[in-house]
Amino acid sequence: MSFRLVPLIKGTGPIISLNRPVLLIGRHTECDVRIDWPKISRRHCCMAIAYDRVLIRDLGSRNGVRVNGRVIEEVRLQPGDEIAIGPVIYRLELQAENQPTLSPAASPTSSARPGMKPGPIGVGAQIARKSSLNDSENDLIPLDDV
Repeated sequence: MSFRLVPLIKGTGPIISLNRPVLLIGRHTECDVRIDWPKISRRHCCMAIAYDRVLIRDLGSRNGVRVNGRVIEEVRLQPGDEIAIGPVIYRLELQAENQPTLSPAASPTSSARPGMKPGPIGVGAQIARKSSLNDSENDLIPLDDV
């Protein structure tokens, strides 16, 4: 079973596919899901999937996390729940197996804030590209140069 968060208002935030056991959501560049809004804390919340259960935990954010209108610290989510991460409101959906998913590194960036120029909103928008693990040539130092 796979889940995703879909923004209720298109363009206010990225569609978030919950395709990892734990996702860190916030404004910081090292977050798995980066939402670059002033009312989103650097490390706003995290989501975890365990045994087909979806959990969300507020990480002490300034503007909080609400589930179905109630402020929470940690709660188990059900499909159809509305989750407000700061000002962005999402709905938790069950994702069909044949439906395409956005991986954290392949997500589009967009911004729909009136009067604001487009900024880096998206899952993994700031992930640095690393060389493949099989490319060991980059790790070796020639002995002639020592």
